[in-house]
Amino acid sequence: MYIQTNKLDFIKMVPMFFAILLAIAIIIFAVYFFLKKEDDKKELITQTVKVLEKPIQQGNIEWYVVECENGERMKLRSFQADHVIIAVGDVGIISYKGKTIQTFQRA
Repeated sequence: MYIQTNKLDFIKMVPMFFAILLAIAIIIFAVYFFLKKEDDKKELITQTVKVLEKPIQQGNIEWYVVECENGERMKLRSFQADHVIIAVGDVGIISYKGKTIQTFQRA
C-alpha cells in the first residue's frame, strides 16, 4: 500500500498549524491573567509558615506546600519564580492573596 502526498497539501496546512498554535497561546495567556486578576481582588494575608514541599514548577509558576503556625497546610503558587526564591525547609513570613504568593521573607 502506497500513500502519495502532495507538497501543495502540506503548504496549505502550515498556516492552519500556526493559527492553531497562536490560538492555544492566546488561551494560555488569558487563563494566566484571569487567575492573577481573581487573586488580586482578594485580601492580603500575612502569616508565619514553614515550606514543606515544592511539588511542581510549570514555566515561571511554582507551587509550594506550606504549614502555618496553627498547623493548617496550604498549597500556594508564585508567578514570580525568578524573583521570589523559596526553598523546602524555609521558615518565614509569607504574604499572599487567594492562592498567589506576594512576598516571602525568611525569619
